[in-house]
Amino acid sequence: MKLFIISPCFNAKPNIETLINSIKAQNDDRWHHIIIDDISSDGTWEEIERQTQGDERFTIIKNSSKKFALKNIVDACLQIEEEDAVIGVVDGDDSLCNPDTVSKVLEQYESGHDVVWTAHSWDVNGMNISRAMPEKVNPYQWPWCASHFRTFKLSILRKINVKNFQDMNGEWFKRGYDQALLLPILSLTEKRKYIDEVCYLYNIDSASIPSEKRDWCESTQIATVNLVRSRGFLK
Repeated sequence: MKLFIISPCFNAKPNIETLINSIKAQNDDRWHHIIIDDISSDGTWEEIERQTQGDERFTIIKNSSKKFALKNIVDACLQIEEEDAVIGVVDGDDSLCNPDTVSKVLEQYESGHDVVWTAHSWDVNGMNISRAMPEKVNPYQWPWCASHFRTFKLSILRKINVKNFQDMNGEWFKRGYDQALLLPILSLTEKRKYIDEVCYLYNIDSASIPSEKRDWCESTQIATVNLVRSRGFLK
């Protein structure tokens, strides 16, 4: 069993070294890191190349057109051939902050869980919004609690109709990808596990979101979450 960590990146150059070093620092070597540059303009791609040069534990992808995080993640997942693969997502401007994260997460999958997430810490105030989710609840009707570090079995993702990741016009969601991705997965299994240990550092002052676009990002994210939750799981 291996944890495939996927990192979609856009204009995240200042954080790339921190991100990659946080993966390299893991005490358990059962991981592979897929890093995707989503047409950055700040030298992110060149920094990714420099930090991963000659290291076969990394797969780096440079997009020729903008995909946004959700489609980048799903496309990367569907290229993985290992049947027992576990997927984890670390955004390009964030990082892991516990060197035992991989071992702690894989231990839960070896115990039979299908979805595992951990506590996290915001870089400015230490806030953590992740919590455990009861087994007998509808994830679409339960307050969001499966935030960073979020992981899941690839086999669960493969069962999901891609319409769950798209709006009513068939366009892939551009913001709010965390709930758009995880709610369908959570709805297909009750074998969910929350690890109440901080394993992920969330960079709230994201360098990848220019200030002039933050209003658009916020409104688009709210619209995505409202649509995803109101329509529920699409078979």
